[in-house]
Amino acid sequence: MSDVPPELQAFTVVNLGSGGDEPLALPPWARTGSTIVEIDAADRPAGDAAGYERRVTLSDVIAGSESTRTFTTRSFVSVSSLLEPDPELIAKYGVEREYEVVERTEVTTRTLPSLLAQEDVTRIDLLKTDLEGLDFEVLTSCGPLLDDALCIRCELRIEPFYEGEPKLHAALAAFDERGFDVQSLITETWQPAAPWRKQLVARHDGQTVWGDCILVKRLAPGDLTGRARQVVLLSGLGQRSVAGWILSTISASVPAGWLALLTPLVAPPPPVSRTRRIVREARRRARELGAARQRP
Repeated sequence: MSDVPPELQAFTVVNLGSGGDEPLALPPWARTGSTIVEIDAADRPAGDAAGYERRVTLSDVIAGSESTRTFTTRSFVSVSSLLEPDPELIAKYGVEREYEVVERTEVTTRTLPSLLAQEDVTRIDLLKTDLEGLDFEVLTSCGPLLDDALCIRCELRIEPFYEGEPKLHAALAAFDERGFDVQSLITETWQPAAPWRKQLVARHDGQTVWGDCILVKRLAPGDLTGRARQVVLLSGLGQRSVAGWILSTISASVPAGWLALLTPLVAPPPPVSRTRRIVREARRRARELGAARQRP
């Protein structure tokens, strides 16, 4: 779209531990000049990134510093990591099979700033991490790249599973000092390996072990461009209500053309019929019950 202002285009999305993810869905008018960088050490395929002007896919091992370390591939590939898990917690949740060692490999780790510089990526709008215990280490090693980011999505643990991980409250305090507010925290509950746990189907009957966090950079009220770009990103993350609130705080100050583009991103989805709502709820509940029986 030729009438889209450049301030609302050219986003940079960086996804660490991207295997299996569907890339953030930007509106078509925001994709001009936009870049997505996907890095996954296990080299797992990610979803279709059609629409991004540039896609960078790497399989380097990311860490907070560059050195030689041991990367452990485990039977459940998603828990492969540079860090060693706590054996007591493995036993507590009965996940020995998932954490069986398949291979240990000496690797040279890379930092995110050095990899992005190699690819001529100079800034980040949204940084997502899913790094099996390394999220905080990597995020805090990003320096100015992190300070300039508008949104972060990361996994932080209430019950640290890997060596050296901070607890969630300590990590959030550090991010607060760097100017990020918690926008969303969706927790994951695991059931300890009690003899009767297969009969426990209540979603939150267990130990809350980690949280999927969305953090939003605190911006000056006059930073209209930054706040408008946050509306685009939060909408893509499924956070329409907060995106809509941000838009309401700047709507009197931004050009009408901006409002025409941004308002549909925060509008409520079309109403769902009662029948479809009942079917959707039944399917959601069935998935929840099935997942509860499979969760640790």
